[in-house]
Formats: sequence, structure tokens, C-alpha cells
Amino acid sequence: MKTFILLCVFIISVFVLDNYPQNWPTVGGNNQRNGLSKIVGPDSVVTPAWTITSTTSLWGNSVFTYGDKFVTSRVVFTPSYTAKIECRRITDGGLLWDKQVNPSSIMYAVGFSEFAVYAHDYSNDSLYALSPSDGSVLWAVYEDMFGGNSGILFACNGDPVVRGKRLNKYTGETVWSYDYIIPVAPNAGYAAYGNTFYHYKGAINTAKTVFALDMETGDYKYESVPLDGDADQELPLTIGNDGTIYICRDGGSLFALEDRGTELSIKWEYDPAGSNLTGNFGSDSAGNVYIIDYDAVKLLSSANGRVIDSSDISIPFGYNPTISVDGEGKVYICNSLDAGGRYYCFSADLHTVIWEMPVPYNYYCGPALAKDGTLIIIGAGTEIKAFRPNRALKPVADFTTDSVLIHAGTGLNFYDQSSFQPSAWQWNFPGGTPAISSEQNPTEIIYSTPGDYEVSLVVSNPLGTDTLTKSCYITVLPPVSVKEENNPTGFYLSQNHPNPFNPVTIINFQLATKSLVSLKVYDVLGNEIETLVNEEKPAGSYELTWNGIGLPSGVYFYQLKAFLTDRQAGLFIETKKMVLLK
Repeated sequence: MKTFILLCVFIISVFVLDNYPQNWPTVGGNNQRNGLSKIVGPDSVVTPAWTITSTTSLWGNSVFTYGDKFVTSRVVFTPSYTAKIECRRITDGGLLWDKQVNPSSIMYAVGFSEFAVYAHDYSNDSLYALSPSDGSVLWAVYEDMFGGNSGILFACNGDPVVRGKRLNKYTGETVWSYDYIIPVAPNAGYAAYGNTFYHYKGAINTAKTVFALDMETGDYKYESVPLDGDADQELPLTIGNDGTIYICRDGGSLFALEDRGTELSIKWEYDPAGSNLTGNFGSDSAGNVYIIDYDAVKLLSSANGRVIDSSDISIPFGYNPTISVDGEGKVYICNSLDAGGRYYCFSADLHTVIWEMPVPYNYYCGPALAKDGTLIIIGAGTEIKAFRPNRALKPVADFTTDSVLIHAGTGLNFYDQSSFQPSAWQWNFPGGTPAISSEQNPTEIIYSTPGDYEVSLVVSNPLGTDTLTKSCYITVLPPVSVKEENNPTGFYLSQNHPNPFNPVTIINFQLATKSLVSLKVYDVLGNEIETLVNEEKPAGSYELTWNGIGLPSGVYFYQLKAFLTDRQAGLFIETKKMVLLK
């Protein structure tokens, strides 16, 4: 069953595969969960770039990065099982903020984007969007997941995508949902490629298949034939750089699936040397897949599953090992063990161990390759370390802006946040004025026509060039002004702040002439909650307070009406949404 909610802004777009070339917003670094990055990681772990002492943690947790920040979780079991989110600077590890919604919260970081840090509270199954600047709650929704290793995905415009559901990034409202059964819950394991979401379904006593959904609409596309294996299924999907979908069935083979546009077909099967494979796999730039099979790291051909290369040393591994591949092809492995946990760095052909280091209880902390090649190492205990390459490298493009949702005529400033010291910049702003810029940080780019716009940045230095295009980045709404002849009351568009709020929000509006004003609050079903004002007001600016104390968290609306004093001429009505979070 699918559920749709009408949104004020809905973006139809095509997903760009390298929207996050230097960031690590998901488990595995991208929607494909394959650990492939343009970032070049450290060649040595002899001297840390920095070392900091945090609060004690039972185990290493996932690292998510955006720009110059990273987040992770700190977990304890005494005096009770709790966890908090920490947000720190990538440059030196300095603490920016930490967050625990309430004293009993078990907060796991599950994603990081330009818009929010996403955290799941395992104590009450709430998914929170937190402000990247200070950790304040932007919105919260119910979501059954285990944040320790499941993480979320992102649609092209930045909407978070969880199991069978896409959420609006501004409000948390459901954009679409697709209802299906998985063998073991709470479980993630889903991945996406291009504009398609993939996951498996099937109960304990039914067949297990991989299926495809349209990422924009949630429409069901098709599914594979049943895949042999055990009754349960907890192992995740990984998608190679060429789009090949990899799933190892619990107790069964590694299947490579191909999306033909009308069906999911089996390309090949690989029988593991051990009982079965586990964890997230890695991909090289050609789409071939790195796996850990019976203590050896192997590279399999995407075309036929043939073993291309295999490591010369044994890698003991636990339940959830992870693999990442950097911009030069070096292979980083987190083996997900208890006291014997280690990080490894191999050459692309797996025959050379470039470095290894002990990282006890590295359960969920897959190698995250962040800005300027920073590799953040987290295990059990209080210590967090970071390592970087110590040589010049070609740049990796990245950028941000003031806001991605604006009204026509608004000027935007853009900010370069590329890695490895670019020395030249070429920006392209289709639909903007000016349309191009060679400044490092262009200012006052104006969009005059409503619509959705991509932005591109090409960066270069003497060692090379890199390009990043965000294809559904800027949404331009109609101008905010109201023509006076259609609005003789002089009623100007209102705004409430803060939004979301708890429990008080302030509504501002302005009148140019004496008017009759009505302001009422409604719940999401259209039931009237309260009348804040219903009287004649002289010209001037007004500030009204609404207190939602005693009401549950959720979406509410206020409706402002303004009339001339005969209650007929000059009618103006505006309805806006408010989000109460407690």
C-alpha cells in the first residue's frame, strides 16, 4: 500500500551519482553503500593529524561527514544503556555540540546532509532531524530501525529515504511509502542507484526477492526471482559503480543482479568459501566488487564473478565488516571484531598491506573518507584519531550555499568547500544571473524565474581537475510580494518562528490600513484548535503568540484572514504550516 501526502514543494529530478564525492552522508559513503570515494585517504597511520579524548564508548560507531564537520555516537551501558550524538570539526576534532534528547535516549547517528544531522533514538524508535549548527531538533517522526549499523539514504533533493519510505527534508512528512515484509526487523540493508531504490522482501516462511521502486514516486517497478538461502535475511545490499546489485543470501550464495529497466535478472552467483559472506562490500571504479571471504579479501569481476585478485594475508572478521575504496584505488577495511578489531589498508590488487592498526571493538565504524583525505578512527574507549595524506593531490569538488529554497529575485551566495587546495574555480548557474563565475565564492547569484536548477563547479590545481554537478539543487518559488491592487488591506505575507517549536511560536504580520483580522489554528485534520484574534486592527506590525502546551507533537496550521472594515472588500487569506515538536 502506498500513501502520498501533498507537499508545497515537490522536486522531480534525476539522481546524480556523485552528489557527495567528498562527504560521507550514509553508511558506505553513498546511496550505493559501496564505499567508493573520489577522496584519497592516508598512506600512513604513524602520525595522527589530531587525537582527542571524548566520553567513553562501548564500541566504535559509524562516522558521517558533511563539509568540515563529522558526527558519531558515544554509547555506554552503565548505569544504563544510553547514547548521545557528538558533532565535531574535521580539522582538529573539536567538539561543536552533543545531543541526547532525553536522559534515557539511545541516539545513533544515521546520516548527515547539508540540511540536517539524522539521528535515531533506539529507546523510542524516533528519527530526528537535528540542526547541523547546534543540534536543535528540526523535526521528529516514528521510524523502526537500528541506528547502530543501518543508516539512511538520500533522494536527489536531499529528502531522507528510510526503509520503504521517503520523507520531506523540511518537515519529516511522508512523501511516499511502500509497504512490504522483511524477514527480520528492525533491519535496513537497502541501497539505491540512479533513480531506483532496492531492497529485499519476504517473510521467514516465504521466498526472498530483491525489488525495485522509483525513488521519486515510490512506484513499484519489478522484482527478482526467488533467491535461495536461509529463512532469514539480515545481510545488506551493495551496488557496484556500474550499477550491479550485490546481495549475499543468509546461508547462501552471493548474487549479482542486473537491472534491465523492465526486470531484475541474475548475472551470476558466487559460492563463498566459508559459510557465507557478510557486511558491506566495496566497489572499484569499474564496478568490480571487493568481498571478505573465509578470512581473505577478494576482488570479483562484475562481469562474471571470477576472482581477479586475493589478499596474501588472513583477515579475521566479525558480523559487519566494511570496505572503502579511495580515489587512487587503495582498499580500507574495518573488520568489525571485539578485542581483535583492526583497520587495514591494501593496495588495489590486494597483494600489499600498506598499513594496519589495532582498533578494538570497531563494530560499526566503517572507514569514512572525509574532506582533505581525513580518515577518522573510532573504536571502544575515549580516544578518537584522524589521519590524512601528507602529499599534494588533485582537488575534489564540493560546495554549499545560503539556502536551496528561495523566492524569485533573491540573491544567493555560494561557498567552495573542495578538498586538496584547488587554485581555480569555474561555476555554472543555469537560470541564474550571472550564469558563470570564476570566483572561489560567488555572491549575489539571482534567480528570477520559479523552477528547479542545477549548479556545477569545476575545480583544478596543477595536479588535475574535478567536476561536481548537483542536478536538483536550487528550488525557486514565486516572488513573495503581493500586488497592492489585489490586496487593499496591505496585508503582508506572515511568518511564524521558531518553526518547528516547543511549545511556543510567534506569528508576525503587517497591515497597511485598518482591517478586520481573523487568526485561527487548526490541526492536521482541519479541526479548529484556537482563535487567537478576531477583531479590527489599525495599521501596523503585529506579533501574536501561540502556545501549544498540552497538545501532542505534530503538524498544525494557522489561517490569517484580513478584510476591509465592511468585511467584504479586500479579502486576503493565507494558510501556513507549523510543526510542534516535544
